[in-house]
Amino acid sequence: MIQSKEELEDWYNCDDPWKYDNDPHDIKRKEIFFSELPVKNFINVLDIGCGNGFITNDLPGKSIIGVDYSTKAIEQAKSKCKKNIKFIQASIFDLNQVFDKKFDLIVITGVLYPQYIGNAENLIYALIDNLLEDNGYLVSVHIDDWYKSRFPYLLIKDYNYEYRNYNHKLEIYIK
Repeated sequence: MIQSKEELEDWYNCDDPWKYDNDPHDIKRKEIFFSELPVKNFINVLDIGCGNGFITNDLPGKSIIGVDYSTKAIEQAKSKCKKNIKFIQASIFDLNQVFDKKFDLIVITGVLYPQYIGNAENLIYALIDNLLEDNGYLVSVHIDDWYKSRFPYLLIKDYNYEYRNYNHKLEIYIK
């Protein structure tokens, strides 16, 4: 069952519900993410499921957009914003109506779980495919036991590491 918007909004009633900012596991996760991210001059960057901007705020790129379904998460992200980043409240299922441009980097972390997307993996792939430029990069980071599907692009990096009590998988694809 997909988590309701009300449940998600309730979750974001505190500033850092996931405890990202001070948790050593999340600090390590962020360090790993940025150490593995290709060094490139990205132009248009999209962070799907940006939450409070924990990763978004440090993404490289000329134009960076963070999207989350939670209005409260977007408010938190805007309040913590370190640079010129645009934050938008939208559902992952509506992204093709929200954007009429392509991105050379798309980041999606901790989103592709049944409670957020149900069984709509193929739809999500089609939505992302429509948004990702040819030769664009997709960075997907998820708890491996919770998400077993893979994107239909060239996998150029597959990195596993311990995250809290789980095995985290960071994958970098090129379209």
